[in-house]
Amino acid sequence: MPVVDERLQHDIAARPASLVTVEAFFMLLINAAALIGNSLIFMVAYRNRRRLTVTDHLIVALSSTDLLVSVTVMPLSVGALITGSWPYNERICRFQGFCVITFATTSLNTLSLIAINRYYCIVKPNRYRTVFSSRNTIAFLGIVWFTSLCFSIPSLAFGADDYAFQPGKALCVYPFEINTAYTAGLDVVFIGVPTAAISFCYWRVYRTLSQRNRVMSEKAYRLNVREANITKTAGAVVLGFAFCWLPVLVIDVIDTVSASLILPRQLYLFYTFMVFLSSTINPIIYALVSRRFRKALEILLNGMCNRKRPTEAMGHVAH
Repeated sequence: MPVVDERLQHDIAARPASLVTVEAFFMLLINAAALIGNSLIFMVAYRNRRRLTVTDHLIVALSSTDLLVSVTVMPLSVGALITGSWPYNERICRFQGFCVITFATTSLNTLSLIAINRYYCIVKPNRYRTVFSSRNTIAFLGIVWFTSLCFSIPSLAFGADDYAFQPGKALCVYPFEINTAYTAGLDVVFIGVPTAAISFCYWRVYRTLSQRNRVMSEKAYRLNVREANITKTAGAVVLGFAFCWLPVLVIDVIDTVSASLILPRQLYLFYTFMVFLSSTINPIIYALVSRRFRKALEILLNGMCNRKRPTEAMGHVAH
């Protein structure tokens, strides 16, 4: 199994048992939180499927990507942290590396789509229902996945043998630093453009909401507040994503510029924790920011608890 850096491999293999336990525990905790949190979003969405807005569907699409990360990517890194090496074969290494690239770009592109959705809803409301019809929304999500695969497939098709285990990150990765021109081009198209779109859309949304609040009727005000709350939730998700991924991008830039892995293992492990945390925090953000989601989640959990009680009561009677 190819290993990116022997120094980092020595560092991860030489950890005391106590450190192995702590690192694996926190990785498992993030994995469980991502799995449970995003599953709850799906359950809430299913129970309220007839009342979902277009934005709700886009948020569920984002959660589906996070759920896939918790199922396909995180458990493999947990195993690597426990064993101190890559305990699987090379095909699984390529699979994990491919999934990391695909799901990361899918999440960013979905956030861009949510930002554009908010832009049309707030800034160009007359065109909103035409642009974000049910059919168009499905097509947009298809385009999101297509463009994400355009980012990840070339590395698998033309550089499958380059995927290797990065012991510091406890991840299998594609070493983008080996081709800086290719990496720079991809970063501009698949990271720079979506980031610029998100920034522009939310800037226009903020300006429009600020101006609109000054002169409007009471009915329009109530509608404006509702859309503003949805936009606030979507904006909080973007900030959460940026909080998790900015350190990741900084570390990637350092590695690309230096063309080697010069940082300590702890920073690379922090890198992985932040990547995985980005798939975990969205349900927490929804619960903190969105009153609609909190209420729907409370109803769901109460319903689950109430279904258990009759069973428990029958058990006591039987005894």
